[in-house]
Amino acid sequence: MTYPYPQLNRPSFHWIRQRSTEPKVSDWIETFEVQDEIDFQAVDVTVLGVPLSRSSISASGASETPLAVRQLWKSFNPYHIEYDTDLTSLSVLDLGDVKQHVTDISLSHQYIKEAMISMRKYHPHTLPIMLGGDHSITAMLVKGWKKSHPEQRIGILQFDTHFDLRSLEDNGPSNGTPIRNLIESGTVEGKNVWNIGLHGFYNSKSLKEYADTHKVNYVTLLQARKTGISNTVEKALDDLAKKVDVIYLTVDMDVLDIAYAPGVPAGTTGGMRTDELFEAIYIAGSHPLVQAMDIVCLDPLRDKSEITIKAGVHVFLTFLTGFLNR
Repeated sequence: MTYPYPQLNRPSFHWIRQRSTEPKVSDWIETFEVQDEIDFQAVDVTVLGVPLSRSSISASGASETPLAVRQLWKSFNPYHIEYDTDLTSLSVLDLGDVKQHVTDISLSHQYIKEAMISMRKYHPHTLPIMLGGDHSITAMLVKGWKKSHPEQRIGILQFDTHFDLRSLEDNGPSNGTPIRNLIESGTVEGKNVWNIGLHGFYNSKSLKEYADTHKVNYVTLLQARKTGISNTVEKALDDLAKKVDVIYLTVDMDVLDIAYAPGVPAGTTGGMRTDELFEAIYIAGSHPLVQAMDIVCLDPLRDKSEITIKAGVHVFLTFLTGFLNR
C-alpha cells in the first residue's frame, strides 16, 4: 500500500496558496500533489482528516469537519497576538483524509488504525493532528500508535463532557466507548487517563463507578474552576509525565457549553467557555510529552454562523502555538 496516496485521499479542499508577507493560515499550511517529492524531514506537523461519523450514538455530521476546517483557514492569521507567536516558522503539511467505507464501520476503523501506523513509519518525528470525525476514531488512532511503539506507555488527556466509558457489548466501538475500548484492549491503563470537563446531568452513575474501579482520573468542571483551569491541566500533565512515555490529547468539542458550541452532536448546558478551553489547550500543547492530538465531535451541519468550526480552528492553532513555544 503506497503512502500517502493512494492509502489516503488527497485533501477534499485546498486553497491556492498566495505568496505574501502577511499570509493567512490557508497560505501557510502546505498540501502536495501526487507527483510531488515529499521531504518529510522538513515537516514539523502533519494534519490528517478522519471523516467518520457513522459510528456516533446520536446522528452526527462530524464527517464533514475536515472539509469545514480547511475552508475556514483563510479566515485566520498564523499569528497569536496574546502569545506574540508567529506560527509560520513551523512546517505544517495537510496529508488529506483517511479513506472511509460507505457502510462498514469496522473496515473504516481499520483504515484509521493503519493510517496512524503509516504516519509513525514514514515520518515518526512529526507531530500528528487529526481532525475528526466522531470520538470513536480516538481508540483506533491510539491503537495504531501502540502498534507502532509497543514499548511506550501511553497516557490520555481528554477534554470532554462525557466519560466515553460506555459498554462495548452494548454500544460497540462507537463515539461513546473509545476510552473503555482502550482500557479493555490493554492499550492504555485506566490510571493513565485524565478527563477534564465532566459536568451536569450527562453521565450515568455506573460510568463513574467504572471509572473509579479502573482508577481513571477525572476532574469535573466545577472542581476545575475552583482549582483553576491552568492548575488542573498542569496537575494532570505532571501526573501523566511521571507514569507514561507519551501523552495523546483528545479534544471533544462537546466539552464546550452549547452557547459556545451549537455545532456538536450532543450539545449541553453548563460546559466550558471557549477561553477556558483555549487556555487548557495552550498548556497541553506546551508540554513535551504531548505528541499527538485529535479534535472530535464537531458537527458543521448543526453549527450556527460557523461558531463551533471557528472554535475548532482556534483550538487547532492554539495547540500549535503551545507546541512552537515549548
